[in-house]
Amino acid sequence: MNISLYVRQDVGKGNPIVLLHGIFADGTQWEKIAKLLRKDYRVIVVDVLGHGRSPRPKDAQYTPDEHATALRNALVKIKATENLTVVGYSMGGAVALSYCSKYPEGIEQLYLISTPFYLKPDQMVASQYANSLLFTKVSQASFRVIEKLLHGNKTTQKLVARADRSKMFHKMIGANDNTLDTNVMNLCIKNMINEFDFAGHISKVTAPTTFYAGKKDLFIVQGQLYALKRFSPYLDINRLDVIKVDHMLVQNLPKEIVRLITTNRVRLLHVEDDKGDGDVLVLLHGIESSAGYWKNLVPALAEHRRVITIDLLGFGQSPKPKNIAYSLENQVVWLDRTLDSLGVRKMTLAGHSLGSLVALAYAAKYPQKVSSVTMFSPVLLPENVEAKKLSVRALQQLNLVPDSSYLYAQAAQTLGDDRLSNYLPGTRSVENAINLQHCIDLAGHAASVETHFYYGTYDPLVDAPFVELVAKEFRRKTVTALPKKNHNFPIFTPEIALQALDGDKPHKHKPKRTSIIPPTFVQQISRLAVPVLLGKSAFYFLAGVLLFTSLAPTILTLGLASYVIYQGYKILRGAFSLKYEGLSYLSYFGLGLFTIATGLMLYFRPTLSLKIAVFTTVGLIALTGLVRIIVALAWTKAKRLKRSLLWTGVPMVILSIAAFAGSIKSVYIIVYAIAVWLIVTGVKFWWYSMGALIMAYIRGYNSR
Repeated sequence: MNISLYVRQDVGKGNPIVLLHGIFADGTQWEKIAKLLRKDYRVIVVDVLGHGRSPRPKDAQYTPDEHATALRNALVKIKATENLTVVGYSMGGAVALSYCSKYPEGIEQLYLISTPFYLKPDQMVASQYANSLLFTKVSQASFRVIEKLLHGNKTTQKLVARADRSKMFHKMIGANDNTLDTNVMNLCIKNMINEFDFAGHISKVTAPTTFYAGKKDLFIVQGQLYALKRFSPYLDINRLDVIKVDHMLVQNLPKEIVRLITTNRVRLLHVEDDKGDGDVLVLLHGIESSAGYWKNLVPALAEHRRVITIDLLGFGQSPKPKNIAYSLENQVVWLDRTLDSLGVRKMTLAGHSLGSLVALAYAAKYPQKVSSVTMFSPVLLPENVEAKKLSVRALQQLNLVPDSSYLYAQAAQTLGDDRLSNYLPGTRSVENAINLQHCIDLAGHAASVETHFYYGTYDPLVDAPFVELVAKEFRRKTVTALPKKNHNFPIFTPEIALQALDGDKPHKHKPKRTSIIPPTFVQQISRLAVPVLLGKSAFYFLAGVLLFTSLAPTILTLGLASYVIYQGYKILRGAFSLKYEGLSYLSYFGLGLFTIATGLMLYFRPTLSLKIAVFTTVGLIALTGLVRIIVALAWTKAKRLKRSLLWTGVPMVILSIAAFAGSIKSVYIIVYAIAVWLIVTGVKFWWYSMGALIMAYIRGYNSR
């Protein structure tokens, strides 16, 4: 299909970014966002196939391939296929996915905003299986009904024509220059939403990808958002939770969308030190550290040369994108871009641990730029899978508790401690830079570069025989084993590192030794642990215990009243962000006050509150059980999963019916079950939090 799209805007300077609107709309949907983005990008706004002023070929089926081809033709015409950022909203996200999976070369970033997706039952995560499958079936059935209504139905065509004449409708969806076409609408709903293979397309995308969804978006299967990571492991998923966060993110939150997109625009690493004159020495730190690792060595080294210390990608003050693998290739690309911005054309590289691997990978890709490489405590791993597992046993200590990183990050973010909350680069660096390093191949490509290896004989992360094997690949090399030294000898005994880098040159500055564990360790652990351990975990545990006592009615009434008051507070807080929007502000402000008043009424009328709490709880349990039974009998083929759904769903329904019929025993069973769940949750949170706090503190420590 040799059809091109109508380019509505092509303005600004910088790398190109193409904005793709949703169904029923046109490129004018992006006016506010395009105006803000043109400061940083070359902004390209198109009308997607069949919309706005773009062609509407009669024989088109509006398939993913047709949309992608038409977009490609438009971008080729205006020479905007390299270093391209693609942003798709709603159905435009499906168009963006189709393009990026078909033409992966030249894509720098992909952003999906409020893009509907439907997974097959075997692609879903089990924990949210029943609700998600029911939601999916109902949504797809609804879209099929819409398809039939749009196909040759005169009444529907009249309604569409009336909507097309409505200024309010066009303003609501952002379609100032689009004529609604029932045939286009029908085929786009069918091929780009209802039957679109989201999982298949996203699994083919190689560019860093970010998904933004509102928590109140009724077009998103909220329970399966994180199942998408099965098909795109490094997908960055952001669930936005503010007052106006439904499907209309582009219309309601233009400034927030721009902020989120430009977050990943920074393409350079943070340079901590750039001191001295002469030949250039670049120092690269290890995992879960920063350029501050070298701070005691820099003054002495800068006496004889230009010394540059850099925070690696994901560490220190360098960017921490959440949608990349943190592989050696990622590190090398960012490092080279940063060095180029500093005017560095030739250098000596020195690295510690992970930094030594980055130095090796850089020398392998750019041997002509590197005079020599010095590797301190290099974590070089054999290609053999079993040997590799043995070699990284100490590194695997970082992830002993699967949920610890996530829970710790929540606690740290609550306290505003960004440095410790950024756990992701460390875990992915272990997985993708250290475990997948292929160091023999790297050494072969860097064989012409003079290389020096230094490691401690007490270092559990260094495979000494394998270091010797890797060293043989280099024409000029030295290997030095340091007796009784550990992994961090460059900061414990900095005079050894200074000797390795500068030989016998005289120095006015003598580097100080440092400790890997700062003296305030206990105080900081306590400061971080108290809000978590005495907060959520204690709350869950005590609430569960009290439900076994005569205080259970009071706990239920207070819990319901507090929950309602808190929801009212959230609505009020959100309403203040809309204070310049007239009716919206007044509506949400009134709703917030009404909700708080309802909560206070429940607080002062405990009998009514208890009845509502019990009725609501029993009703939710009944609904959950019913959903499980329907999903198990109607759509679940796997016997094990069907059995699990029935074994939990049937008792839920029976207990709920008995409770509604006035069975006190059934009410007690439900209350006690909730109590056990609360206690288990509290203990689990305490256990994970304690392990996570200590582990993440050590992992997140840097020597600034």
